[in-house]
Amino acid sequence: MKLSQRMRKFGWLAFRLIWIPFTTLMIAMFGLPEGEYDWSELPILARYSIVIGGLFAAASTILLVGAPIVSGLHNHAILDQGLPAEAIILKITDTGTTINNNPVVRLLLEVHPPNQPVFQAETKRLISRLEIPQVQPGASVSVKYDPSSQAVALVEENNSGLPA
Repeated sequence: MKLSQRMRKFGWLAFRLIWIPFTTLMIAMFGLPEGEYDWSELPILARYSIVIGGLFAAASTILLVGAPIVSGLHNHAILDQGLPAEAIILKITDTGTTINNNPVVRLLLEVHPPNQPVFQAETKRLISRLEIPQVQPGASVSVKYDPSSQAVALVEENNSGLPA
């Protein structure tokens, strides 16, 4: 599993776990009269809940914000250092994400590297609504790939921005 996928997975896990310390904080504060309290006056359960909830909140924020950044850096590294190849789109699935009304899709590719065995790889890509007819199963696209991990990144044409 890629680092960005693991980061996203653990980020959502940390986000879900925030509710445990939040609930214990509410339980710890239930019987206290209204007013302001110093840190040392809070019940021990409330203090632990605040600290643990803060750690979960910080972890989920860092992981969920960092996952797309790491993914983008990985994609740029493949484009900079990867080997060129042709690929055929086998399958397109919607990820459920849209950016400016353009879908982010998951592409299953059959990569045909020169003088290497054919392999299948998966990548995500933001596709303009205008590009959708060109990016269909059976279409050929240019990619760069990492021979060690077989990760791929689509190469864009310089003049139009459409996949090759």
